[in-house]
Amino acid sequence: MSKLSTKFFAAPALLPVLLLSQLQQDTQGGISNQQLNEQSMLAVNWVQQSGEYRALTYQAFNIAKLTFDTAKSKNITRPAIIVDIDETVLDNSPYQAGLLDTNNGFEITTWNQWIKEEKAKAVPGAVEFVNYVNKNGGKVFFISNRDEKSAKDAKSNDLEIATINNLKSVGFTGVNGQTVLLKGEFTKKIDGKENTSKQWRVEAVKNGNADGKRYTVIALIGDNLNDFDETIGKNNQQRRDHVDKNRNFYGMFNITKGIVKPAYIAIPNPMYGNWETGIYNPLILKKQSPFDMTPGERNQQRRESLNQWFGK
Repeated sequence: MSKLSTKFFAAPALLPVLLLSQLQQDTQGGISNQQLNEQSMLAVNWVQQSGEYRALTYQAFNIAKLTFDTAKSKNITRPAIIVDIDETVLDNSPYQAGLLDTNNGFEITTWNQWIKEEKAKAVPGAVEFVNYVNKNGGKVFFISNRDEKSAKDAKSNDLEIATINNLKSVGFTGVNGQTVLLKGEFTKKIDGKENTSKQWRVEAVKNGNADGKRYTVIALIGDNLNDFDETIGKNNQQRRDHVDKNRNFYGMFNITKGIVKPAYIAIPNPMYGNWETGIYNPLILKKQSPFDMTPGERNQQRRESLNQWFGK
């Protein structure tokens, strides 16, 4: 999970479908956060109940396995796979379901509580794939925008410890402080500010700073296009155009003049992500961010984004 790195948000590890910061009732149309929450019920049910969701995750990890096997056959040195965590290898849909019937949105406090419960289950197919790579001469790195700790002054990295414990408890191998790279690790100063982009953690895997060895990244696996490229775009038209332009990288890696361009492998996540913020245009309302938009304004822009057909 993933997640947002646009100018609209300084987002934590998980950003839900609703992005709700206001608890009051919207006076324009009477739309509340709770009513917006209800719109995600089918998405959560699809993840938790449908066979189609499982089929797609198995399909994605089967493609990832073929990608890894192809890299091995080409004798690529130290092939590495980078996976996002939330909604890529760990299923946090119970947290999303818990927002239903409430007027609450995503909150870092409750999200950190969920992490520390260590109750997330594995996404179907993820354990088998990760363990196959680690057993057959590759290495998997878990790069997530989960925070390392729940408080700035915490003496121990409680969230990192809980994340590692959770990953181990559902059967993942190769899980440790060197392979689990969370937000705050390998940052860079840009214009005097600390930049926590996943890009720097990916570079740490490539240049050996992560565990002392240099790796060739052959695949990036995530539920959010930003897991592949954090400059992919803010609105959904930009994001669709980027996908179309890079269609040949989805499901297969490329080698050009000896340089490997990793494959992009997407895991389905209809519950939350940058795709939702790509719907909103707060600027036309003279607002800076979707956080500033009322529930009614978000609901209206959701409706306006639909391509509808009306029968006679």
